[in-house]
Amino acid sequence: MIFLILTLGLLATNFTQSAEQAPQFFGHAQNIPHDIACLMTGRSWKPECPVPLSDLRYLTISHWGYDDMVHIGHLVVHATIAQEILEIFEELFAAKFPIERMELIDLYDADDECSMEANNTSAFCCRANTTTPGVFSNHSYGTAIDINPLINPYVKGTHVLPKGGSAYLDRTHHYKGMITDDPDNPCYCAFKKRGYEWGGHFVGCVDYQHFAK
Repeated sequence: MIFLILTLGLLATNFTQSAEQAPQFFGHAQNIPHDIACLMTGRSWKPECPVPLSDLRYLTISHWGYDDMVHIGHLVVHATIAQEILEIFEELFAAKFPIERMELIDLYDADDECSMEANNTSAFCCRANTTTPGVFSNHSYGTAIDINPLINPYVKGTHVLPKGGSAYLDRTHHYKGMITDDPDNPCYCAFKKRGYEWGGHFVGCVDYQHFAK
């Protein structure tokens, strides 16, 4: 089986598996390619952002989708956590934890709500903190990631982000790609044991999609 890793219509790399092989995890970190830097500039990254593009890494990651097939996704994270994020997603791949899509937020014009409504898993985006306008979010440093955000929404009182996440507020129900702090939830466990803070434990709001270091 041949997986083609495509970025904006450009062939990034490829790897091959025979029909007899079980799907194998693929993860790769690299400096931000020129074409990706051009895409990010003026969208998720601006000159006033707290980190330069040289401090970020572009990750290519295989993951299980909601269709029970293997897909290739991309994330941008800070260089200091790049290898760790690959290790986390290798664990999630082994556990077949489903991720609906993993695309750069720039494909949504860096509109966080549009990306969340699409249930898109993303990391770096230079923007203000949701609860503290004027303060950079952890995403602005590339040290935070939001996973399956439609299924795992941000909630503060009656305010829900994304709006479609209101359909998934009953956390006693099992949703595909859901994150809980149950000891058998592979996503929570993979991040927690590496020292990441989970937004589901925030005080004053909950952010089920969010992990940050």
